[in-house]
Amino acid sequence: MRTHHLSGRRPALLILLALAPLLLAACGAGPSADEAASGDGAHTGTRLQPYVDASLVPSPLPAMADASGVTHAVLGFVLAGADGCTPTWGGTQPVTATAVVAAARDLTERGGGVAVATGGATGTYLENACTDAASLARAYGEALDAVGSTELVVDVEEDVPVPTVVEALRTVQDERRATVTLTLQVDDAERGLTPQAVDLVRAADEAGVDARVDAMVMNFPYTGSWADAMTTATGTVLTQLREVWSGTGEPEVAARTGVTFMVGRTDTGAVTTLDDATAVVRDADERGLGTVGFWSVGRDNGGCPDRATASFDCSGLAQSPFAFTLAARDAAAASPEEGSR
Repeated sequence: MRTHHLSGRRPALLILLALAPLLLAACGAGPSADEAASGDGAHTGTRLQPYVDASLVPSPLPAMADASGVTHAVLGFVLAGADGCTPTWGGTQPVTATAVVAAARDLTERGGGVAVATGGATGTYLENACTDAASLARAYGEALDAVGSTELVVDVEEDVPVPTVVEALRTVQDERRATVTLTLQVDDAERGLTPQAVDLVRAADEAGVDARVDAMVMNFPYTGSWADAMTTATGTVLTQLREVWSGTGEPEVAARTGVTFMVGRTDTGAVTTLDDATAVVRDADERGLGTVGFWSVGRDNGGCPDRATASFDCSGLAQSPFAFTLAARDAAAASPEEGSR
């Protein structure tokens, strides 16, 4: 059973309810190494880039942007449709769904951007449904074009054919100059990224893919302080990536790295409080990381303060709307561009 995942979500069947004629969300391209670190290696800020569940209706993104000024997010998840290698939102809705496209435009017009995430915790991956790298690259491109995105996020939480995925990512990057991010699982604070995750990063690097890595500092066993466990995991991941990207300077490694935590009640018992979230974001900025995010905007509310298990639509804590977004925004010491704070 997988325990490391961006979960706290509705079951897959409920995604069928998603996407009425209301705005659905999207989000912005993460900073490249050049954007997140200046030419002399100076850190220019960590971008807040939370995830949002595309199946939520109405989308929480416009209200989030109104409340916080944060206009970057990661829209997930693109999965394979019923007929195979066809990108869809949540496996049910076309990537050209009017509501999603409108929401992407809304955030872009606010000065933000759009990122598209494939994979996730459940459903049929494009990476497994597409039988070759060319068809997978076309599916990636179709999803990006639908919302005008230049950033592809591949969230890997199950086995995928690594050579096929890496070749497709190289094609997308070469032909589109797209930013590629690998969102990957963490075993625990001391071990960092799983062996499979490290192998994928190494394979991408050897194939010439200029990939970023976003570590999921969530849903792993820990002792002591949960905030300390998440920040220790961040440090462990950076050590691993320095070894894989051995020809890259330390500031650039950090700039190519991000972390994503889970707000409120998690799937494995840990509870991420506002203080914990602040600690993770401050640590990310102090280390010079390019991005920090969380799962998810749709959970960033106090709609179920007495619920004992993780939910797709609330944090499980008593909180005001978008409290985690505001805390993360305020914890970031700097930002790479005007629209990301």
